[in-house]
Parts: sequence; C-alpha cells; structure tokens
Amino acid sequence: MQGDKSIAVESQTASSVSKVAEIKILIQAAIKDSPQPFSGSVILLEQGKPQFELQKGEGISQDSRFVMASLSKQITATLILQALDAGKLDLNQTLNHYLFGDAKGDNEALKGTVAGTNSSANALNPSRYDERITLHQLLTHTSGVDKLGKANRFEPGSQFEYSNFGYSLLGQVLEKVNHQSFAEQVAQFATRYQFNGLSAELGSIEAIRAKVPSLAIGLQESEVIAPADLVLDEALLPAGGLIASAPAYAAFQYLLHSGKLMSAESYQRMTTAYTEIQFLWPNMRYGYGVRINKDDGLVEYSHTGYLSGYMSMTLHYPEFNLDLVMLENLSLNLNDRTRVFELHNQIRQIIRSQLLLAKVSNVKP
Repeated sequence: MQGDKSIAVESQTASSVSKVAEIKILIQAAIKDSPQPFSGSVILLEQGKPQFELQKGEGISQDSRFVMASLSKQITATLILQALDAGKLDLNQTLNHYLFGDAKGDNEALKGTVAGTNSSANALNPSRYDERITLHQLLTHTSGVDKLGKANRFEPGSQFEYSNFGYSLLGQVLEKVNHQSFAEQVAQFATRYQFNGLSAELGSIEAIRAKVPSLAIGLQESEVIAPADLVLDEALLPAGGLIASAPAYAAFQYLLHSGKLMSAESYQRMTTAYTEIQFLWPNMRYGYGVRINKDDGLVEYSHTGYLSGYMSMTLHYPEFNLDLVMLENLSLNLNDRTRVFELHNQIRQIIRSQLLLAKVSNVKP
C-alpha cells in the first residue's frame, strides 16, 4: 500500500511538470502541420519565465516587432486604470465630461436621441457624444457610441457591440487627463516598466521601419500574399496600432497578471465579467480589454487581434500562471473566418486540454 501511495505522488508531480513539455511539443506540431501559412513569433511562459519560443517566417527573429492589433486594448485599459488609481478618472463619469467639460443648459433632448427612435435629428448636438456614455461602457464595448453628430447606435449599456472607435475615444480621454499624447504615454509606460520592444509609432509600415528596423512587414493574404497597405494613425493606436515584440508583450502580460501595474481593486475591475459576448469561442464574457472564460472550472483571460497585415492572440491561465503570446505578420483572407482563426483555436484547445488533464491528475483521492 505504501508503494502505491508513493507512485501516486510521483505521478501527480510528473503530470504538473510534464504539462508544459507536452504543450510545447503539441504547439510546435500544430504550427508545423498547419495547412494555413504562418509567419510570426510565439512565446509560452510559466511563472513569467519563457518555456518555449518559436519564430517562423522570412526575417522573423526573437527581436521582431509586430503591430499587435487588438491586444493594444489591454495596454489602453491598463493606462485608464492607472489613471483611475491616480485619482484622475471616475469610470462612471461621462465621456463628454472628460472630452468637453460639462455641458451648459438642458441636455434632456440629447439624452433621448438614440438610433432607431423618432427623436428629431435637430436634437443631436454635433459637437458632443450621447450624454449617457460612461468610461465603463467604452471599456466594455457597451456604449453604442457613433461618430460625432450621429445618433447613438443603441441605448448605452444595453448591449455588447465591439467598438474600435470606443477605444480610440479612451485614448483621447487619457490625452486630456494626462496632458500628453497617447504615444508619449505609451513610451513612458514602456520605459517605466522596461518593456523593451513596446512602442507607439505613427505612419506607414515602411516609414516606421526606417526608425524601427525590427518591425516585421505586415503581409495580407488575398489572391496572393502581398505587403499590407497599413498606416498607423492617432485613432488606431489605442484600439489596435501599438507595436511590440512577443517577449515585450509577454513581459507586460506577466506584470499585469502579477498585480504589478495597478491596484488590486483595479485589477479586479479589469478581470470582472460584465457582459456576455458572441465570439468564435463559446461562453465568452468581457471585462476591461480582456475576454474571460471559465468553462470546466478553468479561468482564462484572453484577447485576439486582426488588422490588415497582422494577427495576434494572448492567453493567460491564472491557476497555472501560464501565458501564451502569439504575434503574426500575416493576416489570412477574411472570406473564411473559421480558417483565419483555426490555428488560434487549435493552440487554445491544446493548452486547455493539457491544463484540464493536469487539474484532474492533481485531484487528491
């Protein structure tokens, strides 16, 4: 009997150790055998330490930087929460308050102006957004915000609709309260925490490469694979235009989930599931710049990104302190979305299945 117990203990320990080794082998095989072309950089970390790195594609190295697409939203949400911690913001305050100051006079007419209602177009104030929109709604993609002078897309807070524009507006809020450009704030953030390889750049990819030679040229797949015609402007930066190497983004993600970038209260806010979302993966919810899934008792924080020339995915499993960052400089043709995200789905399933196996084998009898 004593011998059986020691074997059980050994197998439990082995299962914990071998899960990462198994994940490495399976991810490597998935990328090698993928029927889709792949160009990019992948890094897997446990306790913040790299366990596996893979680079594939012409000219791609560990130092290669990529436009990280919607992973940029996690940086923007982090900067908003840091401003909250510094007492500069109230997430329940309105967007208009921060961008324009409080309106003079009676805004009741504006408050009733929603897309699809019979409110007179004259009630729209062309120089303000819907008076009800809060920073919390922008962070959670529930604001329904539309361009200035247009009726809101729906009643703020009533539903989820993914909005790059909403995150662009959060970038404008940060510029107002911190009195400096969003790009400068990202540069200071990267310097402060030594995220070497993270930056905000403006211009065409070719122009940026003249300053940042390690930036991988984004390729877009259509009838042929050709360089993407992408220009990074101020509006795109907070929503999808930031640049990082895989190790730099991984370092950010590790500090974020270690509680080093904001107060415990703000991290709790970021990782709270506020709204259900429709996504390729089932049972997904959204916090602040993070997707949340708790299927099978496995907590997962994630995000994906797609931009002309670039795709990205990040996964974090707090119970195992395991992170994956995947940055690509080839965006697949969107005419088949299942195919576009097939490798992302496969890698996510590899990690989830191994971690769930580890959970089962570590259950005490």
